[in-house]
Amino acid sequence: MTPDPVAAVPEQDDTVRQRAVLLGHDIRNTVSDITAGLQLADLTGLTAEALEQLERVRSASEQLARLSDEMLALVIGETGLDSGAHSVLALDETLHRIEARWSAKAREKGLRFALQPDVDLPTQIGGDTGAIERILSNLLGNAIKYTDTGEVRLQVSLRPRETLAWTVRDTGPGFSDGALARLFDLHGRTPENDKPGTGLGLRIVHDLAKQIGATMEVGNHPDGGAEVTVLMPRATWAPGVALPSATEGLPDLTGQTVLVAEDNATNRLLICQMLDTLGADYLTAADGQAALTMLHETSADLALIDIEMPRLSGLDLIRTLRQTDCPRSQDLPILAVTAYVLSGNRAEIYDAGADGILAKPILSLEGFGAAIATVLTRRGVYPATDRAIPAREEPPLDSLQLDRLLALSGADRGAELLRRLHSDFTTVQQGIAQGIRDSDHALVRGQTHVLISLAGAVGATGLQQQAEEMNAAAHHKDNPALLDLAPDLLRRLGALIDRISGEQADRFGGADA
Repeated sequence: MTPDPVAAVPEQDDTVRQRAVLLGHDIRNTVSDITAGLQLADLTGLTAEALEQLERVRSASEQLARLSDEMLALVIGETGLDSGAHSVLALDETLHRIEARWSAKAREKGLRFALQPDVDLPTQIGGDTGAIERILSNLLGNAIKYTDTGEVRLQVSLRPRETLAWTVRDTGPGFSDGALARLFDLHGRTPENDKPGTGLGLRIVHDLAKQIGATMEVGNHPDGGAEVTVLMPRATWAPGVALPSATEGLPDLTGQTVLVAEDNATNRLLICQMLDTLGADYLTAADGQAALTMLHETSADLALIDIEMPRLSGLDLIRTLRQTDCPRSQDLPILAVTAYVLSGNRAEIYDAGADGILAKPILSLEGFGAAIATVLTRRGVYPATDRAIPAREEPPLDSLQLDRLLALSGADRGAELLRRLHSDFTTVQQGIAQGIRDSDHALVRGQTHVLISLAGAVGATGLQQQAEEMNAAAHHKDNPALLDLAPDLLRRLGALIDRISGEQADRFGGADA
């Protein structure tokens, strides 16, 4: 009997744990070089086939970074990995990336790959996006492996009650009776199976599906071939994570000077190109000591500091800056850029004095800009939105956040929840208006206190911030400030009430449904 690979792992002592952390760091650095090199490469003149292969390599390298994090956490017994797995995923972009990667893989075997997304799919989904991509990788990899002629197809659709369905179908031999009986066993590979592999693919998919609250349908299609569907109820994909307002547009760093302390030349170049896009000026240093000298001799508005550097490590550099008597160094916004991603490492980095952490490899300009915006916000420096992004009115509420509330309330209580929200917001609107008219500061404080909570619940972050400002003005009995804040706050609140009325009509057939 084949031994259980997990049970075979011995107890890890401190030396082995430390080696695992160092190996994880080196793996991430290597993957970072791959992804950075692909982003920096001049792709002009390449054929469509070559571009597709590069996209496949890029997608695989990003997944390798995520898998290395999970494997390292498992080996050293770390359970609270803070990798930002729960996020909002742009569905069109994700499907494009999947199609590019698996079309190339299918062609290597002389197969066709067909992507069939329904027209009514949501533009974004939320949840553990890393788990979703691992599920699809295992299903598509299995389908291609077991199909010798024909095609592999991925269909993405919405089933009744807004259940998101991912269906992978192939034109291979399908599942044997023996395979169907042992689908999710850890060692469920049947003796007659002559394909290479471990037989763990469907077990992994089963475990990941359970982890994210999804279910599976597995069988053979009536016309031949295997068909596997992963079903995600609305509550598993609609909630998402409300993005901080700083990520709604790239920060405009025009006129700002950024120090980039990074010993890897490829990463330095990639970071500097991204800073160019954000409009920043920058200084570069290849080690910690050179960075410290630069910061003593010149003024910087932000520092991006690699943690693992020669001469003076990033941790020691951050500690030195925070412990100096110079206010400019103490108050300098610092973003740590690191391949050390486990929570213990992150705690050490924050304890040293960093304001934020950006994990290598840097996978997107949006993520890079969001990390910078968060750090500057924490230090009280609010970056302007990139002028290349047209200014737009904030939506009255966050649709994903509202979906989350409705999913949590249950299918039978959604209409009641919307009625209560409509009533509560209307009461608050009337109370604030009356408080402003009567200069009743206690009434304004009470109503804005309620509004702060309600606006946060539906993701109306701009309105929530205005309510906080009005609450503070009422506390200080600052009538000019109240009169200045009231018109726009009441306008936004009115737009939110109208939006909730619309949601009632669209979802439940009218405000009185």
